[in-house]
Amino acid sequence: MSFWCRRFRAVAGVAISILVFPAWAGAQTPPDSTRVTNLVRPVPTAFPSGPMEELLSVYVPRDATKVQAFLDEVREMERTATDEVNDARRLAAVADGRQRVMQEEIRTTKVRRDVAKKDKDEAARTELDAAMKRQENERKYLEHLRDALQADADYLDTERDAAAKRATALELELQAAEKHAAISAGGQDPAKVSDYRAVLRRLLEAQKASAERWQDASAKRKKVAERRLKQLESLSKL
Repeated sequence: MSFWCRRFRAVAGVAISILVFPAWAGAQTPPDSTRVTNLVRPVPTAFPSGPMEELLSVYVPRDATKVQAFLDEVREMERTATDEVNDARRLAAVADGRQRVMQEEIRTTKVRRDVAKKDKDEAARTELDAAMKRQENERKYLEHLRDALQADADYLDTERDAAAKRATALELELQAAEKHAAISAGGQDPAKVSDYRAVLRRLLEAQKASAERWQDASAKRKKVAERRLKQLESLSKL
């Protein structure tokens, strides 16, 4: 066979294989559709009941009767604190006035002591030195008394504000409880749900503000105790 004959057969064989391959390839078994189905199956979720169930779990209502009792108690505390603040401020002003008077008396005694010293009257000088020491101890006691009363007034004022914020939180809690019950009963109207979300946010913000204010009151209560200890210590020197 000649070279050109063999060349022709080779080229013809390649052409036939090119024409036959697409038909052969199309006749293959289609891909398994179950593999695609497995890829798009539902993905598990941590919240099978949906976001509504989670919303209702953010706040679990307490017994309304108990909440109302707490509210009445806090309001009474707020009223009482107002009276106590005024009393503490009045007593602090009185103590400050007594302390100022004592300062003037100490100055007078010092002048008399200096005269006795100049006159070399040792008996009078000794007596006046003792009187000055006693007066100075009394002045320090009145000063600590004033400071304790001022700290007490500051604490009571903060406690009154904390009680007011607590009352606001309790009032919002009663509102939230009513709206929570309505939604739980099946009234999941979008407007009602939105309103409940708004009240719930206000409730949580009010609880946060109340807790922060009570924390301030606690710190000031500690300061009152420290001032009272100084008052007690100075009293022992009278």
